[in-house]
Amino acid sequence: MPKNFIRPLIIVVLAVILVEILARVIPAVDNHFFPLKKLSWFESLKREKAVVSADTSFVQKAVAISNDLLPLKPFITKLNNPSANLRIAYYGDSIIEGDLITGKLRMELQSMHQGSGVGMVGITSIVAGFRQTIKHSFSRNWESISFMTPHKYDIPLGITGYTFIPRNYYVAEKVIEPLQLDSLAVLDSAQVARPEPQKESARFYVDYDPWVEYSASQVAGGASTFNRIRLFYSHSSDSSYVKVSYNGAPFILRHLQNQPGVQVLDLSPVTACKKIRLEFNAYDPIHLYGVSFDEPQGAYVDNYPIRGYSGMYFQRISSDILSGFQKHLHYDLIILQYGVNVSNYQIRDYSYYAKGMKKSIEHLQKALPGVPILLISAHDRCIKQGTEYVTSPDIPYLVSTQAKIAKETGCGFWNLFSAMGGLNSMPKYVNHQPPLAGKDYTHFTRAGADHIAEMLLAYLKGN
Repeated sequence: MPKNFIRPLIIVVLAVILVEILARVIPAVDNHFFPLKKLSWFESLKREKAVVSADTSFVQKAVAISNDLLPLKPFITKLNNPSANLRIAYYGDSIIEGDLITGKLRMELQSMHQGSGVGMVGITSIVAGFRQTIKHSFSRNWESISFMTPHKYDIPLGITGYTFIPRNYYVAEKVIEPLQLDSLAVLDSAQVARPEPQKESARFYVDYDPWVEYSASQVAGGASTFNRIRLFYSHSSDSSYVKVSYNGAPFILRHLQNQPGVQVLDLSPVTACKKIRLEFNAYDPIHLYGVSFDEPQGAYVDNYPIRGYSGMYFQRISSDILSGFQKHLHYDLIILQYGVNVSNYQIRDYSYYAKGMKKSIEHLQKALPGVPILLISAHDRCIKQGTEYVTSPDIPYLVSTQAKIAKETGCGFWNLFSAMGGLNSMPKYVNHQPPLAGKDYTHFTRAGADHIAEMLLAYLKGN
Protein backbone atom coordinates (compact mmCIF):
# COMPACT_ATOMS: atom_id res chain seq x y z
CA MET A 1 0.00 0.00 0.00
CA PRO A 2 1.47 3.45 -0.93
CA LYS A 3 2.66 5.55 1.99
CA ASN A 4 0.80 8.60 0.72
CA PHE A 5 -2.45 6.67 1.26
CA ILE A 6 -1.81 5.30 4.75
CA ARG A 7 -1.52 8.68 6.47
CA PRO A 8 -4.90 10.08 5.30
CA LEU A 9 -6.56 6.76 6.17
CA ILE A 10 -5.25 6.88 9.73
CA ILE A 11 -6.46 10.47 10.11
CA VAL A 12 -9.97 9.57 8.89
CA VAL A 13 -10.23 6.58 11.26
CA LEU A 14 -9.06 8.64 14.23
CA ALA A 15 -11.55 11.39 13.35
CA VAL A 16 -14.45 8.93 13.24
CA ILE A 17 -13.48 7.49 16.62
CA LEU A 18 -13.21 10.99 18.10
CA VAL A 19 -16.65 11.98 16.79
CA GLU A 20 -18.17 8.83 18.27
CA ILE A 21 -16.60 9.54 21.68
CA LEU A 22 -17.74 13.17 21.68
CA ALA A 23 -21.23 12.17 20.54
CA ARG A 24 -21.59 9.88 23.53
CA VAL A 25 -20.12 12.37 26.04
CA ILE A 26 -21.78 15.66 25.00
CA PRO A 27 -25.38 15.79 26.32
CA ALA A 28 -28.38 16.67 24.16
CA VAL A 29 -29.37 20.37 24.32
CA ASP A 30 -32.54 22.03 23.08
CA ASN A 31 -32.22 25.86 23.31
CA HIS A 32 -35.05 26.42 20.79
CA PHE A 33 -32.57 28.14 18.44
CA PHE A 34 -29.84 25.63 17.69
CA PRO A 35 -30.74 22.19 19.16
CA LEU A 36 -28.04 19.58 19.63
CA LYS A 37 -29.13 15.96 19.46
CA LYS A 38 -27.30 13.17 21.22
CA LEU A 39 -25.79 11.05 18.51
CA SER A 40 -24.66 7.46 18.34
CA TRP A 41 -22.69 7.35 15.14
CA PHE A 42 -22.76 3.64 14.47
CA GLU A 43 -26.26 3.04 15.78
CA SER A 44 -27.55 5.73 13.46
CA LEU A 45 -26.38 3.65 10.55
CA LYS A 46 -28.75 0.82 11.50
CA ARG A 47 -31.96 0.53 9.45
CA GLU A 48 -35.00 1.02 11.61
CA LYS A 49 -37.98 -1.17 10.87
CA ALA A 50 -41.47 0.17 10.68
CA VAL A 51 -43.40 -0.09 13.90
CA VAL A 52 -46.99 -1.21 13.72
CA SER A 53 -49.47 -1.74 16.50
CA ALA A 54 -53.14 -2.38 16.91
CA ASP A 55 -55.44 0.45 17.95
CA THR A 56 -56.09 -0.27 21.63
CA SER A 57 -59.65 1.01 21.65
CA PHE A 58 -60.53 -0.97 18.56
CA VAL A 59 -58.96 -4.11 20.01
CA GLN A 60 -61.17 -3.75 23.07
CA LYS A 61 -64.22 -3.38 20.85
CA ALA A 62 -63.28 -6.48 18.82
CA VAL A 63 -62.74 -8.57 21.96
CA ALA A 64 -66.08 -7.39 23.36
CA ILE A 65 -68.08 -8.37 20.24
CA SER A 66 -70.82 -10.67 21.42
CA ASN A 67 -71.35 -14.20 20.20
CA ASP A 68 -74.73 -14.91 18.63
CA LEU A 69 -76.39 -18.29 19.02
CA LEU A 70 -79.94 -17.18 18.18
CA PRO A 71 -79.78 -17.99 14.42
CA LEU A 72 -78.67 -21.53 15.31
CA LYS A 73 -81.76 -22.34 17.37
CA PRO A 74 -82.93 -25.30 15.16
CA PHE A 75 -79.49 -26.88 15.46
CA ILE A 76 -79.20 -26.21 19.20
CA THR A 77 -82.54 -27.98 19.73
CA LYS A 78 -81.25 -31.11 17.97
CA LEU A 79 -77.88 -30.85 19.73
CA ASN A 80 -79.56 -31.05 23.11
CA ASN A 81 -81.59 -34.12 22.07
CA PRO A 82 -79.36 -37.22 22.47
CA SER A 83 -81.59 -39.31 20.19
CA ALA A 84 -81.40 -36.83 17.28
CA ASN A 85 -79.19 -37.31 14.25
CA LEU A 86 -76.77 -34.48 13.45
CA ARG A 87 -74.60 -33.58 10.49
CA ILE A 88 -72.30 -30.57 10.13
CA ALA A 89 -70.48 -29.29 7.04
CA TYR A 90 -67.36 -27.61 8.43
CA TYR A 91 -65.56 -25.40 5.89
CA GLY A 92 -62.21 -23.77 6.53
CA ASP A 93 -58.72 -23.14 5.24
CA SER A 94 -55.47 -24.81 6.32
CA ILE A 95 -56.49 -24.33 9.98
CA ILE A 96 -58.69 -27.45 9.73
CA GLU A 97 -56.46 -29.53 7.44
CA GLY A 98 -55.87 -33.08 8.57
CA ASP A 99 -59.24 -33.15 10.35
CA LEU A 100 -57.97 -30.70 12.97
CA ILE A 101 -60.77 -29.25 15.11
CA THR A 102 -63.35 -31.32 13.21
CA GLY A 103 -61.94 -34.67 14.40
CA LYS A 104 -62.26 -33.72 18.05
CA LEU A 105 -65.67 -32.14 17.50
CA ARG A 106 -66.88 -35.30 15.72
CA MET A 107 -65.63 -37.52 18.54
CA GLU A 108 -67.42 -35.46 21.19
CA LEU A 109 -70.67 -35.34 19.22
CA GLN A 110 -70.61 -39.08 18.53
CA SER A 111 -70.14 -39.71 22.25
CA MET A 112 -73.38 -37.75 22.75
CA HIS A 113 -75.39 -38.94 19.73
CA GLN A 114 -73.63 -42.16 18.65
CA GLY A 115 -72.54 -42.74 15.07
CA SER A 116 -69.49 -44.30 13.42
CA GLY A 117 -67.55 -42.86 10.52
CA VAL A 118 -65.71 -39.73 9.42
CA GLY A 119 -68.27 -38.50 6.90
CA MET A 120 -67.26 -37.14 3.49
CA VAL A 121 -63.69 -37.60 2.28
CA GLY A 122 -62.28 -36.36 -1.03
CA ILE A 123 -60.62 -38.49 -3.70
CA THR A 124 -57.23 -36.83 -3.21
CA SER A 125 -55.78 -34.63 -0.49
CA ILE A 126 -52.51 -32.73 -0.09
CA VAL A 127 -52.48 -33.65 3.60
CA ALA A 128 -53.58 -37.27 3.39
CA GLY A 129 -50.44 -38.37 5.22
CA PHE A 130 -51.11 -35.90 8.03
CA ARG A 131 -54.73 -36.88 8.71
CA GLN A 132 -55.04 -39.59 11.37
CA THR A 133 -58.80 -40.26 11.48
CA ILE A 134 -58.69 -42.18 8.19
CA LYS A 135 -55.83 -43.65 6.16
CA HIS A 136 -55.99 -42.33 2.63
CA SER A 137 -53.85 -42.99 -0.46
CA PHE A 138 -54.33 -42.48 -4.19
CA SER A 139 -52.61 -42.54 -7.56
CA ARG A 140 -51.08 -39.44 -9.12
CA ASN A 141 -53.25 -39.39 -12.27
CA TRP A 142 -56.14 -37.36 -10.91
CA GLU A 143 -57.05 -33.82 -11.84
CA SER A 144 -58.09 -32.07 -8.63
CA ILE A 145 -60.02 -28.83 -9.12
CA SER A 146 -60.99 -26.46 -6.29
CA PHE A 147 -61.75 -22.82 -5.55
CA MET A 148 -58.01 -22.21 -5.80
CA THR A 149 -57.59 -23.72 -9.28
CA PRO A 150 -57.16 -21.05 -12.00
CA HIS A 151 -58.67 -21.30 -15.48
CA LYS A 152 -61.17 -24.04 -14.49
CA TYR A 153 -64.12 -21.85 -13.60
CA ASP A 154 -66.42 -23.68 -16.03
CA ILE A 155 -66.22 -26.88 -13.98
CA PRO A 156 -68.75 -26.87 -11.10
CA LEU A 157 -67.39 -28.01 -7.76
CA GLY A 158 -68.85 -30.56 -5.38
CA ILE A 159 -69.96 -29.81 -1.85
CA THR A 160 -66.43 -30.60 -0.66
CA GLY A 161 -65.17 -27.61 -2.65
CA TYR A 162 -63.44 -30.02 -5.02
CA THR A 163 -64.11 -31.93 -8.22
CA PHE A 164 -61.89 -34.88 -9.16
CA ILE A 165 -61.52 -36.16 -12.73
CA PRO A 166 -59.65 -39.38 -13.69
CA ARG A 167 -56.84 -38.92 -16.21
CA ASN A 168 -54.30 -41.01 -18.09
CA TYR A 169 -51.56 -38.58 -17.03
CA TYR A 170 -50.34 -36.49 -14.14
CA VAL A 171 -48.91 -32.99 -14.10
CA ALA A 172 -45.67 -32.16 -12.33
CA GLU A 173 -44.69 -28.56 -11.61
CA LYS A 174 -41.32 -26.98 -10.87
CA VAL A 175 -40.80 -23.48 -9.48
CA ILE A 176 -38.24 -21.61 -11.57
CA GLU A 177 -38.23 -18.41 -9.50
CA PRO A 178 -38.25 -17.83 -5.71
CA LEU A 179 -41.49 -18.75 -3.96
CA GLN A 180 -44.00 -16.15 -2.83
CA LEU A 181 -44.49 -15.78 0.90
CA ASP A 182 -46.99 -18.30 2.21
CA SER A 183 -50.34 -16.62 2.82
CA LEU A 184 -50.17 -17.77 6.41
CA ALA A 185 -46.47 -17.20 7.04
CA VAL A 186 -45.20 -15.10 9.94
CA LEU A 187 -44.48 -11.64 8.56
CA ASP A 188 -42.02 -9.13 9.89
CA SER A 189 -43.68 -5.72 9.91
CA ALA A 190 -41.07 -4.41 7.48
CA GLN A 191 -41.57 -7.21 4.93
CA VAL A 192 -43.45 -6.79 1.66
CA ALA A 193 -45.05 -9.46 -0.49
CA ARG A 194 -42.89 -10.96 -3.20
CA PRO A 195 -44.13 -11.41 -6.77
CA GLU A 196 -45.87 -14.59 -7.84
CA PRO A 197 -43.43 -17.41 -8.55
CA GLN A 198 -42.85 -18.56 -12.08
CA LYS A 199 -43.53 -22.23 -12.71
CA GLU A 200 -43.13 -24.67 -15.51
CA SER A 201 -45.14 -27.87 -15.78
CA ALA A 202 -45.18 -31.02 -17.83
CA ARG A 203 -47.54 -33.92 -18.40
CA PHE A 204 -46.40 -37.45 -17.76
CA TYR A 205 -48.61 -40.12 -19.35
CA VAL A 206 -49.19 -43.39 -17.52
CA ASP A 207 -50.60 -46.78 -18.47
CA TYR A 208 -52.62 -47.48 -15.31
CA ASP A 209 -56.10 -46.45 -14.17
CA PRO A 210 -56.58 -43.90 -11.38
CA TRP A 211 -57.25 -45.41 -7.98
CA VAL A 212 -58.01 -44.35 -4.43
CA GLU A 213 -57.81 -46.41 -1.24
CA TYR A 214 -59.26 -45.77 2.22
CA SER A 215 -58.43 -47.68 5.41
CA ALA A 216 -60.17 -47.42 8.77
CA SER A 217 -58.43 -45.87 11.75
CA GLN A 218 -59.14 -46.44 15.43
CA VAL A 219 -57.93 -43.04 16.62
CA ALA A 220 -60.37 -40.67 18.29
CA GLY A 221 -62.71 -39.13 15.73
CA GLY A 222 -62.17 -42.02 13.29
CA ALA A 223 -63.76 -45.46 12.99
CA SER A 224 -62.40 -48.98 13.37
CA THR A 225 -64.49 -50.32 10.45
CA PHE A 226 -66.50 -49.06 7.49
CA ASN A 227 -70.19 -49.93 7.49
CA ARG A 228 -72.01 -47.64 5.08
CA ILE A 229 -69.96 -46.37 2.11
CA ARG A 230 -71.38 -44.05 -0.56
CA LEU A 231 -69.73 -42.65 -3.69
CA PHE A 232 -70.88 -39.22 -4.95
CA TYR A 233 -70.43 -38.32 -8.62
CA SER A 234 -71.90 -36.71 -11.76
CA HIS A 235 -71.22 -36.41 -15.53
CA SER A 236 -70.92 -40.16 -16.00
CA SER A 237 -71.46 -41.87 -19.35
CA ASP A 238 -73.25 -45.07 -20.31
CA SER A 239 -69.93 -46.91 -20.09
CA SER A 240 -68.84 -45.47 -16.72
CA TYR A 241 -67.88 -47.94 -14.02
CA VAL A 242 -65.91 -48.35 -10.83
CA LYS A 243 -63.99 -51.43 -9.71
CA VAL A 244 -64.30 -52.09 -5.98
CA SER A 245 -62.14 -54.21 -3.69
CA TYR A 246 -62.89 -54.81 0.00
CA ASN A 247 -60.03 -55.78 2.33
CA GLY A 248 -57.78 -56.67 -0.61
CA ALA A 249 -60.25 -59.16 -2.17
CA PRO A 250 -60.70 -59.43 -5.98
CA PHE A 251 -62.33 -56.45 -7.67
CA ILE A 252 -66.06 -56.22 -8.28
CA LEU A 253 -67.28 -54.20 -11.27
CA ARG A 254 -70.05 -51.66 -10.52
CA HIS A 255 -71.72 -49.62 -13.26
CA LEU A 256 -72.57 -45.96 -12.73
CA GLN A 257 -75.78 -44.17 -13.65
CA ASN A 258 -75.80 -41.77 -16.60
CA GLN A 259 -78.28 -39.33 -15.09
CA PRO A 260 -78.24 -35.53 -14.61
CA GLY A 261 -77.34 -34.02 -11.25
CA VAL A 262 -75.59 -35.49 -8.24
CA GLN A 263 -75.62 -39.29 -8.22
CA VAL A 264 -74.94 -41.66 -5.34
CA LEU A 265 -73.68 -45.24 -5.55
CA ASP A 266 -74.03 -47.33 -2.40
CA LEU A 267 -70.80 -49.31 -1.95
CA SER A 268 -71.59 -50.65 1.52
CA PRO A 269 -70.01 -54.07 2.15
CA VAL A 270 -72.04 -57.10 3.15
CA THR A 271 -70.10 -57.13 6.40
CA ALA A 272 -68.09 -54.28 7.86
CA CYS A 273 -64.69 -53.84 6.22
CA LYS A 274 -61.44 -52.14 7.17
CA LYS A 275 -60.24 -51.18 3.69
CA ILE A 276 -61.78 -50.27 0.35
CA ARG A 277 -60.02 -49.62 -2.95
CA LEU A 278 -61.70 -47.96 -5.96
CA GLU A 279 -60.38 -47.90 -9.53
CA PHE A 280 -61.80 -45.83 -12.40
CA ASN A 281 -61.37 -45.65 -16.16
CA ALA A 282 -58.64 -43.13 -17.00
CA TYR A 283 -60.62 -41.93 -20.05
CA ASP A 284 -63.96 -41.50 -18.26
CA PRO A 285 -65.36 -37.92 -18.27
CA ILE A 286 -66.92 -38.54 -14.86
CA HIS A 287 -66.78 -35.91 -12.11
CA LEU A 288 -66.14 -37.43 -8.70
CA TYR A 289 -66.83 -35.53 -5.47
CA GLY A 290 -65.88 -37.91 -2.69
CA VAL A 291 -66.84 -40.88 -0.56
CA SER A 292 -68.96 -40.74 2.60
CA PHE A 293 -68.22 -43.08 5.49
CA ASP A 294 -71.17 -42.95 7.87
CA GLU A 295 -74.26 -44.72 9.18
CA PRO A 296 -77.96 -43.85 8.98
CA GLN A 297 -77.95 -42.73 12.63
CA GLY A 298 -75.61 -40.64 14.74
CA ALA A 299 -73.58 -37.45 14.49
CA TYR A 300 -71.13 -36.56 11.70
CA VAL A 301 -68.82 -33.64 11.03
CA ASP A 302 -67.55 -33.37 7.45
CA ASN A 303 -64.08 -31.83 7.18
CA TYR A 304 -63.84 -29.49 4.14
CA PRO A 305 -60.49 -27.65 4.13
CA ILE A 306 -59.14 -25.68 1.18
CA ARG A 307 -55.65 -24.29 1.70
CA GLY A 308 -55.32 -20.58 0.99
CA TYR A 309 -59.06 -20.08 0.43
CA SER A 310 -60.81 -16.92 1.64
CA GLY A 311 -64.40 -18.20 1.67
CA MET A 312 -65.60 -15.69 -0.91
CA TYR A 313 -66.55 -17.79 -3.95
CA PHE A 314 -69.03 -20.46 -2.92
CA GLN A 315 -71.02 -19.61 -6.05
CA ARG A 316 -68.73 -22.09 -7.82
CA ILE A 317 -70.72 -24.83 -6.10
CA SER A 318 -73.95 -24.60 -8.06
CA SER A 319 -77.31 -24.49 -6.28
CA ASP A 320 -78.32 -27.74 -8.01
CA ILE A 321 -75.24 -29.55 -6.69
CA LEU A 322 -75.71 -28.18 -3.16
CA SER A 323 -79.36 -29.19 -3.06
CA GLY A 324 -78.48 -32.56 -4.62
CA PHE A 325 -76.04 -33.31 -1.82
CA GLN A 326 -78.47 -32.09 0.81
CA LYS A 327 -81.02 -34.75 -0.28
CA HIS A 328 -78.56 -37.42 0.83
CA LEU A 329 -76.51 -35.80 3.61
CA HIS A 330 -79.18 -33.75 5.44
CA TYR A 331 -76.97 -31.06 6.96
CA ASP A 332 -78.19 -29.41 10.16
CA LEU A 333 -75.45 -26.78 10.34
CA ILE A 334 -72.82 -25.18 8.10
CA ILE A 335 -69.70 -23.75 9.75
CA LEU A 336 -67.48 -21.25 7.93
CA GLN A 337 -64.05 -20.56 9.47
CA TYR A 338 -62.10 -18.19 7.23
CA GLY A 339 -60.36 -14.85 7.25
CA VAL A 340 -56.71 -15.47 8.06
CA ASN A 341 -55.80 -15.84 4.37
CA VAL A 342 -56.97 -12.28 3.67
CA SER A 343 -55.25 -10.91 6.77
CA ASN A 344 -52.71 -8.19 5.99
CA TYR A 345 -51.16 -6.06 8.74
CA GLN A 346 -51.46 -2.96 6.53
CA ILE A 347 -55.23 -3.25 5.94
CA ARG A 348 -57.89 -1.57 8.09
CA ASP A 349 -60.84 -1.61 5.69
CA TYR A 350 -62.20 -5.09 4.89
CA SER A 351 -65.35 -3.93 3.11
CA TYR A 352 -64.30 -5.77 -0.06
CA TYR A 353 -64.13 -8.98 1.96
CA ALA A 354 -67.55 -8.32 3.49
CA LYS A 355 -69.02 -7.93 0.01
CA GLY A 356 -67.57 -11.24 -1.21
CA MET A 357 -68.50 -13.20 1.91
CA LYS A 358 -72.08 -11.91 1.84
CA LYS A 359 -72.45 -13.24 -1.71
CA SER A 360 -71.09 -16.64 -0.63
CA ILE A 361 -73.39 -16.86 2.39
CA GLU A 362 -76.48 -15.72 0.48
CA HIS A 363 -75.73 -18.36 -2.17
CA LEU A 364 -75.55 -21.08 0.48
CA GLN A 365 -78.72 -19.86 2.18
CA LYS A 366 -80.66 -19.89 -1.09
CA ALA A 367 -79.46 -23.38 -2.07
CA LEU A 368 -79.86 -24.84 1.43
CA PRO A 369 -82.94 -23.13 2.88
CA GLY A 370 -83.47 -23.65 6.57
CA VAL A 371 -79.88 -24.77 7.26
CA PRO A 372 -78.33 -22.34 9.78
CA ILE A 373 -74.81 -21.03 9.24
CA LEU A 374 -72.21 -20.31 11.92
CA LEU A 375 -69.46 -17.84 11.06
CA ILE A 376 -66.31 -18.28 13.15
CA SER A 377 -64.07 -15.23 13.36
CA ALA A 378 -60.40 -15.11 12.52
CA HIS A 379 -58.21 -16.14 15.42
CA ASP A 380 -55.22 -14.28 16.79
CA ARG A 381 -52.32 -14.19 14.38
CA CYS A 382 -48.95 -12.60 15.08
CA ILE A 383 -46.27 -10.71 13.19
CA LYS A 384 -42.72 -10.24 14.36
CA GLN A 385 -42.04 -6.85 15.94
CA GLY A 386 -38.40 -6.56 16.84
CA THR A 387 -37.69 -9.67 18.89
CA GLU A 388 -41.32 -10.27 19.90
CA TYR A 389 -44.48 -11.55 18.24
CA VAL A 390 -47.55 -9.35 18.50
CA THR A 391 -51.07 -9.46 17.12
CA SER A 392 -51.21 -8.35 13.50
CA PRO A 393 -52.86 -4.93 13.82
CA ASP A 394 -55.50 -5.73 11.20
CA ILE A 395 -56.97 -8.70 13.08
CA PRO A 396 -59.39 -6.66 15.26
CA TYR A 397 -60.70 -4.91 12.12
CA LEU A 398 -61.13 -8.26 10.36
CA VAL A 399 -62.99 -9.74 13.34
CA SER A 400 -65.26 -6.70 13.51
CA THR A 401 -66.03 -7.03 9.80
CA GLN A 402 -66.87 -10.72 10.20
CA ALA A 403 -69.25 -9.95 13.07
CA LYS A 404 -70.99 -7.41 10.84
CA ILE A 405 -71.24 -9.98 8.02
CA ALA A 406 -72.88 -12.48 10.37
CA LYS A 407 -75.40 -9.93 11.64
CA GLU A 408 -76.36 -8.68 8.18
CA THR A 409 -76.82 -12.20 6.76
CA GLY A 410 -78.58 -13.72 9.77
CA CYS A 411 -75.76 -16.12 10.65
CA GLY A 412 -74.59 -17.22 14.05
CA PHE A 413 -71.26 -15.82 15.19
CA TRP A 414 -68.46 -17.07 17.42
CA ASN A 415 -65.68 -14.66 18.35
CA LEU A 416 -62.68 -17.00 18.36
CA PHE A 417 -60.27 -14.06 18.73
CA SER A 418 -61.90 -13.21 22.04
CA ALA A 419 -62.24 -16.86 23.12
CA MET A 420 -58.48 -17.31 22.73
CA GLY A 421 -57.79 -14.33 24.98
CA GLY A 422 -57.74 -11.45 22.50
CA LEU A 423 -54.66 -9.30 21.89
CA ASN A 424 -51.33 -11.19 21.87
CA SER A 425 -52.94 -14.47 22.89
CA MET A 426 -51.22 -16.54 20.18
CA PRO A 427 -47.76 -16.41 21.86
CA LYS A 428 -49.37 -18.01 24.93
CA TYR A 429 -50.57 -20.86 22.71
CA VAL A 430 -47.12 -21.22 21.14
CA ASN A 431 -45.32 -21.26 24.51
CA HIS A 432 -47.82 -23.53 26.23
CA GLN A 433 -46.66 -27.01 27.27
CA PRO A 434 -47.55 -28.95 25.26
CA PRO A 435 -47.57 -26.33 22.47
CA LEU A 436 -51.05 -25.38 21.30
CA ALA A 437 -49.78 -23.55 18.19
CA GLY A 438 -46.79 -23.76 15.87
CA LYS A 439 -43.80 -21.45 15.57
CA ASP A 440 -45.47 -19.71 12.62
CA TYR A 441 -47.73 -18.04 15.21
CA THR A 442 -50.72 -18.84 13.00
CA HIS A 443 -51.52 -22.56 12.87
CA PHE A 444 -52.68 -24.66 15.79
CA THR A 445 -51.09 -27.93 16.78
CA ARG A 446 -53.31 -30.98 17.16
CA ALA A 447 -53.53 -30.28 20.91
CA GLY A 448 -54.43 -26.67 20.18
CA ALA A 449 -57.05 -27.70 17.63
CA ASP A 450 -58.61 -30.04 20.20
CA HIS A 451 -58.77 -27.14 22.64
CA ILE A 452 -60.52 -24.97 20.04
CA ALA A 453 -63.02 -27.77 19.35
CA GLU A 454 -63.78 -28.09 23.06
CA MET A 455 -64.39 -24.34 23.34
CA LEU A 456 -66.60 -24.42 20.24
CA LEU A 457 -68.73 -27.28 21.56
CA ALA A 458 -69.09 -25.53 24.92
CA TYR A 459 -70.26 -22.43 23.07
CA LEU A 460 -72.79 -24.40 21.01
CA LYS A 461 -74.13 -26.03 24.16
CA GLY A 462 -74.45 -22.61 25.79
CA ASN A 463 -71.83 -23.28 28.46
